[in-house]
Amino acid sequence: MKVLIVDPDWHFFFQTRDILESCGHCVVQEQAPQAALERAEHWQPDLILVSAELPETAEGDLLQSLAELRPRPAILLTAGLDRFDKAWRAWQHGGDDVLFKPVLHPSELHVAIITARENALCPPRRRTAPEPVARSA
Repeated sequence: MKVLIVDPDWHFFFQTRDILESCGHCVVQEQAPQAALERAEHWQPDLILVSAELPETAEGDLLQSLAELRPRPAILLTAGLDRFDKAWRAWQHGGDDVLFKPVLHPSELHVAIITARENALCPPRRRTAPEPVARSA
């Protein structure tokens, strides 16, 4: 799997890279959102981890652009546990799951990736209004 990390947190990047590369995945990092978008367009990653704390993520611009890529990658938002507010706002703009830092065990990362990939493949169900029923008077 090809993984692009858009998160300026170097500790998180090295930890995540080590976990994923030990499983045979290819991992790269971009710190600037525009550079990440350009790399994603050409490299076509399977998964993108994006910091919810970036202004471009919170505003939704970056997430919308990433979601329009074809083939569409799974998008996993990352945020510090103390930044739930930013994660929530970013998640409302898009993203397939949220991973809170610090990651204490590799299984947390693996479960979040599996969930994000499943959510990316299965679009959310939309509720439809029931058909009006004609009644006789």
